[in-house]
Amino acid sequence: MYMLFSMFMAILVLPTLVFAGEPVNDLCPFTGNAVNPNVTAQVGDDSVAFCCGGCLNGFNKWDDARKVAYVAEQKAANAKPEAAKTIVLAVTTPYLLDTCPITGKKLDSMGGEVVEVIDGREVRFCCAGCPPQFKADKEAKFKEIDAKMIAQQLPYYPIDTCVVSGDKLDSKGASVDFIYGNRLFRTCCNDCKDEFLATPAKFVPELDEAIIKAQKKNYPLDYCIIGRGPLDGMGGPDFMIVGNRLVQLCCGGCIQKVLDDPLKVFAEIDNAK
Repeated sequence: MYMLFSMFMAILVLPTLVFAGEPVNDLCPFTGNAVNPNVTAQVGDDSVAFCCGGCLNGFNKWDDARKVAYVAEQKAANAKPEAAKTIVLAVTTPYLLDTCPITGKKLDSMGGEVVEVIDGREVRFCCAGCPPQFKADKEAKFKEIDAKMIAQQLPYYPIDTCVVSGDKLDSKGASVDFIYGNRLFRTCCNDCKDEFLATPAKFVPELDEAIIKAQKKNYPLDYCIIGRGPLDGMGGPDFMIVGNRLVQLCCGGCIQKVLDDPLKVFAEIDNAK
C-alpha cells in the first residue's frame, strides 16, 4: 500500500456532489484503499472516512488547516465541472531552505525559527522581526528564494519533458523553471506554465509517479525515517513527495513530523547513500 503525497489548498465557490452526512471522500487519504463509511472524522460540517482506525488516528494528528485543506480538495474533485465558478489551487510544500530570507542566517540562529504562510506558501524565518520585512517587499523576496529553491531541487527532478505537454523541455529553446507552492515544476514554454497554474492538480500526480519510479529503486533506507521500524510494519510503505524528493514511511501518521523538519529527514537519507 502506498500514497502519493501532494497536499492541496483550495479556495472555492461551487456546489459539490457530496450530500450532507456523506463522507467527502471514497478513498482513504493514507492508503488509497476504499473507505469504511463507519470509520469517520468530522471537519466542521463535513465527514471524512478512512479504511481503518489506524488511519483515523493519523488524520486526528493533522492540524486544523490540513484537515480543512483536504476536505476542500475532495469537494473540488467531486464538483461538476460546469458548476465550478472559482477555484484557486495551490500545492503546499514546507519551506525547504535552511536560512532566513531576510537575514541569511540559519533558521535556528536566534533561538527558534518562526513559520508563517504568506500568499499560500510556507516561509520560515530566524526571528519574529523578519516576517514584516519580507511582506513589505514580497515580490522581490519570493524571487530570491525561488532561485535558491530551483537550484536546490533541480538535481532531483525526475523527467526531461514538460509536465504539461510531454514535449522535451528544450523543444522550444529553453525550459521554463518555476516554483509553485515551494516546489519546482518545469515546462517547455510559458503557455504550458500558464496551463499548469490554471489547473495544477491535473498535472501533479503524474510528476509524483515519475519521482517514485526514479527514486524508489535507489532509496537507501529500509526503515521508516520517523517511526524507525520496518517500512512494511504498518501496512506500508507509504510514499511521500516533499520538494520533488521521495520519503518512504511506515504509515500516514508519520507525515507531520516530516513536514515539521524536512531538512533533517533529507540529511538522514543523503547520509545513508
